[in-house]
Amino acid sequence: MAYDRYVAICKPLHYHSILSKKVCSFYMASIWFSAGLNSCFVTVPIMKMSFCNSTTIHHFYCDAKALTKISCAGKEMFYLVIYIESFLLALCPFVCSLISYSKILQVIFCIKSGEGRIKAFSTCSSHLTVIMLYYSTATSVYLLPSSRYSDTLDQVFTLLFATVTPMLNPLIYSLRNKDVKTAVMRLLQIRYNT
Repeated sequence: MAYDRYVAICKPLHYHSILSKKVCSFYMASIWFSAGLNSCFVTVPIMKMSFCNSTTIHHFYCDAKALTKISCAGKEMFYLVIYIESFLLALCPFVCSLISYSKILQVIFCIKSGEGRIKAFSTCSSHLTVIMLYYSTATSVYLLPSSRYSDTLDQVFTLLFATVTPMLNPLIYSLRNKDVKTAVMRLLQIRYNT
């Protein structure tokens, strides 16, 4: 999405030649492949953990990190995989997104009209907000050291990045559509008038 916004704002005349169907299909296949690889990398170390005490997970769902809290052996490999994976599949895409948005901001600041700047920034501000919310909460769950509040914070942050962020995506992107905005305004006026 960050690359799409970069091409749309920084190279608008070349948008269709740069992001052709073939290129978009390649990106989509790469994302699906990396997601599958991610699942394998996390699942294998979890299968090697042994659970000798409690089998009750104090979490909203069976999260990988929550399993490490009830495991008595095999956590080291999991944490090693998480740190390597965090670098490859989280930090690298995040840095690429930040580079993309820094170039977008450079172009936006060069736009002469205020209306043009607002329109260009509004096309990427929603995605930037979702990226920041997702990466900050996911990083807090998996990379921050344990503390006496970490169980509660892990649950809250996991709830944010696993449910709230995906729910925000359709809401944010659909509210940018004028037809959806008009329908929501009509719905609110009908409820307000009755």
